Amino acid sequence: MIKKIIFSILITLLTFSIQADEKTYKMVFVPASEKGDESDYKTLISITESLTGFNIETIKVTDYNAAVEAMRAGRAHIAWYGGKTYVKAAEIAGAEAFAAGVRPGEKDAGYYTYFVVKQDSELKKFTDVKGKVLSLNTIGSTSGDLIPQVELSKINLSTKNKDHFENVFYAGSHDACLLAVINNQSDVCGMSSRNYEARLADGTFKEEDVRIIHKSDRVPPPPLAYSKMIPKEDRDKIKKAVLDAHNHGEIGGYGGKMSHYMEVKDSDYNVLREVIELLNKNKS
Repeated sequence: MIKKIIFSILITLLTFSIQADEKTYKMVFVPASEKGDESDYKTLISITESLTGFNIETIKVTDYNAAVEAMRAGRAHIAWYGGKTYVKAAEIAGAEAFAAGVRPGEKDAGYYTYFVVKQDSELKKFTDVKGKVLSLNTIGSTSGDLIPQVELSKINLSTKNKDHFENVFYAGSHDACLLAVINNQSDVCGMSSRNYEARLADGTFKEEDVRIIHKSDRVPPPPLAYSKMIPKEDRDKIKKAVLDAHNHGEIGGYGGKMSHYMEVKDSDYNVLREVIELLNKNKS
């Protein structure tokens, strides 16, 4: 009887010790979709928790800058950022990119900006957007702000020039940007190919409702990043778990189901740094 009591006490003490050693990391997401981006990551988070022994709690923010500030202030330790937002987070919040999701049937995590119009629109080619109403995602979005500006500059148009468009407005998400076109609130939308395909897949719109009049060059993938304030051994555990997660069940990510996650590094985003620098020079 005494042995059983001692054994019970030892088990209790061991349980308390394990609980004390458990670590909780908070994860933040840029608000790219009306659907709730964090919901796409539930299975990946669950598998990562299982493989690392860490607790990962998600937190919501209202805009892209807030996602950066959450890591800068230590309120978030892991994040899913757009490429442009990651560049800012790496600069001021100690963020380090480590992985990006690859969709089923694809070999690369990169994506594109689409310029979308309604099927019956008078806009037939990209240059026809001059003088029209343009909707974008939100300031700070890579494929819904930065890359649209780059693509427009190639045809000598600028969102900052009032003579080039009747109106330019930020709808607040890629989904809202697309719906603005469908609901006749804008003539053309610049948005992420990932969101376009996700909303097509879930029936938000039908392919015959719209047309893509322009597709950008490949955009570096929106990465998962962790704070360099996390101990190196914990970062390594998280990275290893994410890259191995597809071997432990179905996983999701930006735009829905993912086949696996591939490793990315900070230097993969130098192309975006160069684009941002070029756009800033052109504004001055």
